[in-house]
This record gives sequence, C-alpha cells and structure tokens, in this order.
Amino acid sequence: MRSLLVTGGAGYIGSVMVPVLLEAGYRVRVLDNLRKGAAGLVPMSGHPSLEVMRGDVRDEATVRQAIADMDAIIHLAAIVGFPACQKDPWLAQQVNLEATRLLDQIRGTRVPLVFASSLSNYGAGARERCTEAMAPEPLTLYGRTKLAAEQLLLASGNTVVFRPATAFGLSPLMRLDLLLNDFVYRAVRDRRLVVYEPDYMRAFLHVGDFGRAFLFALEHLPAMRDQVFNLGDESLNVTKRELARRIQQHVACEVEYSETGRDPDQRNYVVDFSKLRSTGFRVARTLDDGIVEVGRAAPLLDVFNPYSNAFF
Repeated sequence: MRSLLVTGGAGYIGSVMVPVLLEAGYRVRVLDNLRKGAAGLVPMSGHPSLEVMRGDVRDEATVRQAIADMDAIIHLAAIVGFPACQKDPWLAQQVNLEATRLLDQIRGTRVPLVFASSLSNYGAGARERCTEAMAPEPLTLYGRTKLAAEQLLLASGNTVVFRPATAFGLSPLMRLDLLLNDFVYRAVRDRRLVVYEPDYMRAFLHVGDFGRAFLFALEHLPAMRDQVFNLGDESLNVTKRELARRIQQHVACEVEYSETGRDPDQRNYVVDFSKLRSTGFRVARTLDDGIVEVGRAAPLLDVFNPYSNAFF
C-alpha cells in the first residue's frame, strides 16, 4: 500500500497530516474544493509524491478519477461542527453523508478507508464514560450525519473509524474557532477570558496526532479493520475551568466564569480511549504543548482568518 487519497486534505487537519504521510513514503493525492484556499498545501507543493486535485467530493466523475489507482483512502472532507451544519443543513447532509455514500459505492470493498467521524456522536455524554461500546445519541445534525456516515462505511467493511477529540494546535491553515486555540488567542490578545459552562468536560487532541493516528491505522489494518476507535487520551480530558487555569500558567490573563452562554451541542463528556491505546498507539503532544505553541504564534494570527468568525 503506497498510494493514498486524502479527501479534504487542504484543511486544518489535512495540512498537518499530509506531510506526515509523505514523510512515511506514501504517494498522496489530495481531493479538496479549496474553498478555504490552498495555503496549507503550499509548503509541500513541490514534493514529487504529492498530487492535488481541486474538486467536489459530491461529484461522481471527480471521485472516480480521484480513487483510480489508489491503494487506500483517508476521508476527512466534511462540513465540520455544529455552527457550519446549522448554517446550511442541506449542504451538511450532502457532504457529510451523501458524499460519503458516493465514495463508498465507488471504492467498493477492495480499497480500505480510514474515516474521521466525531465524538459529537455521543451527544451530551455526561451520564457515563464514553466508550465505543455505548449507543451514540447525537444531539446535532453534525453528529447525526457523522454517525450515519460511519455506519454505512462499517456496513460495507474494510474501514477504520476514528471518533476524534476536539483538535488544537498550529496548522498552516489555522483555525481560531476551536476551543483551546480560541482561548489561548484571546488570552494573549485581550489578557482576559470569559468562560461559560466552566465545569463541562471536554476531550482534546493535538492536530499533529491526527496524522500519526491515521498513519498508524493504515499500517495496522489487520488489527483495526471494521472497528470504531475514540481518538485521544485520558490525559487530555479536562473541564473548561481546568483548561483556563492551564492557560494562565503560560499566559498572564484574567478569567471570568460566566453564567450566560451555552455550547449548542452540549458537549460534556468523559471519554475512554483505552481501546485505541490497546493497539499500541500513544498521543505525543500535551495540552501544554498546544498552549505554548499557539501562544507564541498568537501575535502573527491577528490577521484575516477564514475561520475567525466561526462559533466554537
């Protein structure tokens, strides 16, 4: 297996993942509509093993061309998060579910696929520790489309499904709407944080560990095939209050805990990652790593950002 198709490979996560795959010796084809631009791929644009296709994952002819002669697929392309899905429900349904259905039909069962689903599938989750064995109860369109997509892929087989924690850390295509990135950026810029629902528990994962995990799945397919894995680590399960306190250890800022404000999809869960850990995979980056790197970069991020108006 040496040739990979990465859908959505020009985004926040793909821009960090693709170099990991190239360094591991894979030939990588990225299929992306480049709606947010191609800045994330520019640093590696001269790599002889990288091919970029500008196209829509909903278009059958484009998908057939993209899959041709590929040994495996990493499926990242999606309308991500509650706000974006709420803004255009039809588009979310088409990209997150119907495009996945099209991709699955064209790949058949020959080509293995590693899918980026979401911990949002679990819904509120506070009632118990979230494991892969529990029945998901998504509260949002985003969660429902991701759950439906992973179910159809698993029904076809030759699939590994990851339910990743909320990403953080630097990427060539930066996202400041993600919780940790947003908190650190505001702490540096405003020297003040306003935190609502401070005791809600969230799970996090450094963006660099996404690439490592998907590469690990490709290289351990016999052991991981046709299974779901929560992607993250218990050490990165923290409340918003604890996250704010950790940021204060690195950035001098005031923190106000507010009684107003609400997370639309009510993410409040303790996630169990022991199943993935049993395969031998370990995360490499900590919350403090992300806080430090985003904090150092924050003065450079005070420019137009394609995600800057998004609501985390």
